[in-house]
Amino acid sequence: MTKSKITSKVVRARSLAIYELEKFIGYIGTIDPELSPDKTIVLTASLLAGMPTLFEENPAMLNYVKEMAASIKTSPLK
Repeated sequence: MTKSKITSKVVRARSLAIYELEKFIGYIGTIDPELSPDKTIVLTASLLAGMPTLFEENPAMLNYVKEMAASIKTSPLK
């Protein structure tokens, strides 16, 4: 099995995703402050798992994601 090289752009993009995920977990924790940290993370994971269905059932949200993707394709990552 050959390992593919992970570019610095991918590393930076992953770091950004992790940073934003941590912020989202924090936000979810504000919705129900009585949830323990581990249960807040499980709830966040459940929400993320359901997002494809949410996008499919809400054309406006799906179009927004497509517009964001088009915008990202035409601009360089920072």
